[in-house]
Formats: sequence, C-alpha cells, structure tokens
Amino acid sequence: MTFNTTSILLRRALQGKKLLERAPLRSLSDGQKRHLLVTPDIHDLLDGAQFGVFPDVTAEHLIGRFVAGHLVTVSRKLTSAKPDIEQIVGADEVWALCLRRPRPGWRILGRWHKQGVFVALRALDKGTLFRNYSQAAREVVDHWQRLLGKEPVHTGTSVEDYLGGVFRDVDEDP
Repeated sequence: MTFNTTSILLRRALQGKKLLERAPLRSLSDGQKRHLLVTPDIHDLLDGAQFGVFPDVTAEHLIGRFVAGHLVTVSRKLTSAKPDIEQIVGADEVWALCLRRPRPGWRILGRWHKQGVFVALRALDKGTLFRNYSQAAREVVDHWQRLLGKEPVHTGTSVEDYLGGVFRDVDEDP
C-alpha cells in the first residue's frame, strides 16, 4: 500500500522518511480508503519501540478502521461522547486520533493534508496533554510548517470534507 500524492513537499517528506505511511498490523479490508501518515517517532511509539506501552490491540483496531474507511466516531466540539477523532477546539485545524488505551489514553495530534489523508505529528499521553492542548496544538502547527512549509492545511465545513468513508458525527447524532 503506497500513498500517491501530487504535493511535492509531501512527496519529499515521504521519500526522506520524515513521514511514514502507517498501515494497521492487520488489514480490515481489501482496499484502503484513508491514509495515516506519521512521523518516525509516532511510528516507533505505536510499534512499542518507546515507553513500552504499545503496541496495543485497541489502538491498532482504531488505526485499522480508520485506514479501511470503516466507521469511526468524530466530533468538532468539546464533548463527553469519547469520539475516535476530534477537532481540537480553538486550534488552527489541529485534530486528534483518540486512543483510549493503554491508560490514561493517548492523543495523536495532526492536520489533514486533503480529504482522507491525516498527517500525525505529535503523540502525547492524556495525562501529559491535559491542560496543555494549546501548546501541543501550536507545536503541531509549527511542525507542519517546518516539514511542509507553506503547504496549505486542508479545511472543510463538514466532517465529510475531512474524512470521507464511513463515520458518525457525535455532534449531529449523540
């Protein structure tokens, strides 16, 4: 599974191994509907090379569902609904994949390159991230600029504009 891109800057980041395409440990479908691009640090974290808390079955299941285009829950607001993916309120197009396990939970922060292509740039455990979302979001924006320069971040007016595939917007249908 190879990610095809028309962006020269993104292609350079992939060729230079500054970003890696994250494939689930076990594919959940024949085709790939979405792409998850991660930094080498996040790739190593999810593989268990750092901290020793990963790999985790529930994290890999979420990644598998995301990549396959299967059902994920999404929120663009502050909510107690525990979505799989959430937009960080008040941040400049920063989103999070919400890994609920291993405890205390993890957030993989990043931005959308285009519909169905999420670029993950920062991973933090929920305990560290609590009360530090603004700083972490700024770090994601800064990392995007260092890595992709003036490459525009993808924006949209609806969840469909970002994800494509199958999703449930918990803000619309709690």
